[in-house]
Amino acid sequence: MAVAGGATSKREVVQITSYSRRLKENIKSILDNYGEILKAAKVTEGSTSTSEYDATVYHTKTEIEVRASNMVRAAEALSRLVAELKEYLILNDFSTINESITHRAKDLHAAQKQVLNETQKLYESYKQTQLRSLD
Repeated sequence: MAVAGGATSKREVVQITSYSRRLKENIKSILDNYGEILKAAKVTEGSTSTSEYDATVYHTKTEIEVRASNMVRAAEALSRLVAELKEYLILNDFSTINESITHRAKDLHAAQKQVLNETQKLYESYKQTQLRSLD
């Protein structure tokens, strides 16, 4: 049984490490591509011919589109990662689930006692009214 617990723990460490690595890679991709877009969008002054200017604009436009696409892809990967993390927490956060169940059970137990006390009071009140009606 301890071996299974150790394997689960090791699996969780590997999973969390994978999440961390993917997070860093996607954020780095977004930042790198954003920086390159800013560099490509920088206006340089020079006396170039119209055809050279048109070629440069086309090249820059294409580069910016590709980098923007890379940023969108990384953002979508981050979105999927967030969904996976939520699923992981829902399925593997047993301590919080158990704590919630225990708290709910205590609340319900307290409510049960309150209902029993009120029922007992009503019964006593009923008995007293019955005794008064007999007198």
